[in-house]
Amino acid sequence: MEKGTKISLFLISVFLIMACTDSRKVEIIRQAEQLMSEQPDSALHLLQTIDRHTLRGKTLARYALIYSIAQDKSGLDVSSDSLLRIANEYYSRHPEDSLYARSQYYMGLYYSLVDSTKQAEDCLRTAIRYAEERKDYYTQYLALDRLSSIVRFADAALALEYSKQALKVFERTCPMNPSNKIYILKDIGKIYILCNIEDSALYYMDIALKNASMFNDSSMIGEIMQEKSLVYTKAKDYQKALSLAKKAWELSPSKSINLVSCLAGCFADADSAAQSKELYAAIIKVANHEHKYIAYKHLSVLAAKEQNEPLSMLYSDSAYECMEAIYSQQLRTKAAYYNDIILLEEKKIQQEREISSKRLINLLLVMLFVVAATISFFIYNNIRYKAKQKLKAERERHLLQVQFEHEQHERELKYKDDQISMMRILIMKRCAFRKKIEEQKKSGKHITLSLEDWEEITTFLNTMNDNFLTRLTDAYPNLREKDYQFCMLVRLGFPNKDLANIYGIAEVSIKQKMITYKERFKIPSEGQSFKQFISNF
Repeated sequence: MEKGTKISLFLISVFLIMACTDSRKVEIIRQAEQLMSEQPDSALHLLQTIDRHTLRGKTLARYALIYSIAQDKSGLDVSSDSLLRIANEYYSRHPEDSLYARSQYYMGLYYSLVDSTKQAEDCLRTAIRYAEERKDYYTQYLALDRLSSIVRFADAALALEYSKQALKVFERTCPMNPSNKIYILKDIGKIYILCNIEDSALYYMDIALKNASMFNDSSMIGEIMQEKSLVYTKAKDYQKALSLAKKAWELSPSKSINLVSCLAGCFADADSAAQSKELYAAIIKVANHEHKYIAYKHLSVLAAKEQNEPLSMLYSDSAYECMEAIYSQQLRTKAAYYNDIILLEEKKIQQEREISSKRLINLLLVMLFVVAATISFFIYNNIRYKAKQKLKAERERHLLQVQFEHEQHERELKYKDDQISMMRILIMKRCAFRKKIEEQKKSGKHITLSLEDWEEITTFLNTMNDNFLTRLTDAYPNLREKDYQFCMLVRLGFPNKDLANIYGIAEVSIKQKMITYKERFKIPSEGQSFKQFISNF
């Protein structure tokens, strides 16, 4: 009897200790939730003192959601779904919970950051519906605003509807900073620009400007004037647009790249090319590839207006290089993203194993006093289960990695082939010597190629044909210059008639010339002509 009493007291003590520990963790989560709105960094610090692997059920779901919200309010992108999914899985089973709408909003926010637009829209619409039912107007406002930003370029009219609904929610009871209203009004004006309704765009921007002036917020006033300048640019009132862009420049304390680009564009539209070029040059020195691309593109247009075709082509090539850099960065980002997914899955499996192990230990502590004989059998089965799970996880990770690398390789090859074909066509169309030859053929004159023409041909073949002339001279160093020139013309695909015109001989002589070169290049008499050999070299 005495032994049974001791065991009962021990079990009660264990459960009381665990209950006290859980209560302390719940209290920390509650304190973090209170700090989250005004001191998100402190909330994060509090939450990081908790070992989340010891949490379960509703407590774990609440912790995961509060942690994600604190991250967002601290200015960190919610770019990992490991915690969010824990919260979402729980609240999806309990849609009656007051935090269900908030969990759906943050899942939508995560999906929008990783370009999963359809899933983002579904989550945000669910958040809007349940937030309205719960009278959680702040979450409803956030979801409407995010949904508007996602769909505005695909469906501007729908985005406008969402933004106006967000404004109504704000004006109802939303406890937000007044600057949020200025942001909504300005956003509605920007969407009206996309809808090509300039009057309404200016109307809402003027209201936003009036509100910003009440708070004497020069930065916000500058942003609104910058947006208004875009409206006047679209309406082709370039002087008014330039005037507003200048005022935005004067009022804005920080000269952002977007502001500089806006002012440069207004200068260009108002025929102030010198100021525009100066600003675009400044952008190129400090901006990222996206802004450099825009700057080079506009500089190319300005050079074309000045009829400076070489400079225009140079800027176009620079813009193309920036575009390639942007695409390469996107590929690297996507590769990193997929790699992160694989690592997260591995981490998730590992964490699940750790949770299973800790639960097993707790269970064994209780079961130790009940059935000692079952311990060895349970451990044996658990080890086998872990080994199978580990083997399965490793196989899945390997298959995902192989599939991803194959798809990435295929995309890169297709992209490079498409770009090379496009550049070859564009450059061939732009080559001055092509135009010259066509004009000479039409006039019936003898086709002549100058030294500059030969240099242009050489540059083109070395650039677009994998250093054709360099490889040819390395392979056949004893040929004369005119031999290399003939090979270049054959490589460019000139028909025998044009070759005969260029060299002033009959077509029969050209055919004989190719037979002679075939012997000189030691090409087998069967299977391949000289023209095929040069084309495939």
